[in-house]
Amino acid sequence: MARFQNFEEVFSALYVDFDNIYTRLYEQDINLARTFGSNPQRWMRWIEGHALRMMYGDGVRRRILKRCCYLNPIRYHEFRPYFIRTAFQVVDCPPLTNYGKTSADIHLVMDCMDALAHPTRFDEIIILSGDADFTPLLLRIQEHARRSLVLSVGYTSPAYAAACSWRIREDWFISQALEEPRDESEREERDTKAEAHTDERRPRAAVVVPQPTGAATTPPSRVSLSAFKRTRIVEAIRQTAAESATAVPLPTVAQVLQQDHEANGDWFGAGSLRALLGTLDITPLVFDAAGKGYIVDPQRHERPESDGPRADFRLKHPELYEFALKVHRLTDLPLLSPEQYTTLFGILAEETVGHGLPRATTARNVEDRCEDEGLAVDGADIAFILDALVRGGAGPGTTPPPDAGRLAQALAGDAVELCKLSQLDVGPREQNFLKQWFQAGNAA
Repeated sequence: MARFQNFEEVFSALYVDFDNIYTRLYEQDINLARTFGSNPQRWMRWIEGHALRMMYGDGVRRRILKRCCYLNPIRYHEFRPYFIRTAFQVVDCPPLTNYGKTSADIHLVMDCMDALAHPTRFDEIIILSGDADFTPLLLRIQEHARRSLVLSVGYTSPAYAAACSWRIREDWFISQALEEPRDESEREERDTKAEAHTDERRPRAAVVVPQPTGAATTPPSRVSLSAFKRTRIVEAIRQTAAESATAVPLPTVAQVLQQDHEANGDWFGAGSLRALLGTLDITPLVFDAAGKGYIVDPQRHERPESDGPRADFRLKHPELYEFALKVHRLTDLPLLSPEQYTTLFGILAEETVGHGLPRATTARNVEDRCEDEGLAVDGADIAFILDALVRGGAGPGTTPPPDAGRLAQALAGDAVELCKLSQLDVGPREQNFLKQWFQAGNAA
């Protein structure tokens, strides 16, 4: 391991046998398989924080320096752009026989052997595959005093399981890294069930899920904590956040404090975990009260998504939402609803008519207008849209100044080019979706 700032870092190399994992997930649930193929960034973040404390102790984080994905481009070409987008080296492994056999396994083995001799000493080799043919490879990794982490889906050969240093549990990967509750009530229900679940190999104490905002709590003045205990709790919260690649939900914090720090049902007199957090100094971390609540490291974690506008978008336009989400993940086009785009185009048109303002000034003015009108669009999204409009021939300073309809058409046109650059097929159906998304078909 290497030291970086105040952390010990584990250097890892990740190898994904895409066909193996995808087909086995597909046999269970097509939606799980498609999530695996279309959102690798999500499960990558989960793997980065998986089991660090159990494997290495406190103060350690994982850096995945090498990422390789081996897939059949004839059968699974639609998922290729998502892995490229997530900084994977994608190795195309087309069928070499009439029976569909590819060269993925030999490519993976050769690349793993290269990693063992790499000038950067990789502490871990992570393999996402249930193919027992890799058993000799795992034994060779062990001989080089490196750890091997393996994810297999479905039946796994006992010899294959025994040869790896750590087997990533399939149920954890599916429930924590792939499944996504569709609404807040379902999310809370799943968290409650997850916290109440008892691992057959390691009994857990009962977990009290934090009370929602507005619940009656005991005044902070009644909190009974020694200085030593308070320091230990703050350290535990910071350590949990450091081990996680994403914002940490409060139920996870609750579990850590109840298992390791004897937190009881009244939270040391505070009445709820939310109230207890109000009495602790957890800087540089911050508490985000959205949904079930999160502990966020502003330097490393993305803020949890707001459920409001996106939930409305998904509810009103379900099919369009799924398409827009795909385009957003591949191109960074802001995931605003059609109604939000219509409002934004109106503001942009009003701001640019007759002003001839430079782009930076336009961006600041539009951001201020959006804030005044309660439109949840940040400066980065506005800057991205303005750049796209310039490429589409309707940016600030265009003569004559474009109206809202012209702006919508320009953004839809540039979106087509962005999709093509991201290897996303854009046929008549996709172009129609783009027009619906930006309301470009309603141009005056």
